[in-house]
Amino acid sequence: MNETKKNPSIGCDAENCLYNEQGHSCTAAHIKVDGKRAQCTGETSCTTFKQKHCC
Repeated sequence: MNETKKNPSIGCDAENCLYNEQGHSCTAAHIKVDGKRAQCTGETSCTTFKQKHCC
C-alpha cells in the first residue's frame, strides 16, 4: 500500500493532480521535475503529476 502524506514545504497549484488534495500542497512521497536546461518556469514540468479524475 502506497501511503501519501502532506508535505507543506512543496507548494502545488495543479488542482487536477491526484497528489494535490487540498489545492495548494503536494502529498506525493517523492517528486520529479523535468527541465534540465530550463531558464524559466515554462520550461519545467512535474512528471509526478497524475490526473485525479481520469476516464
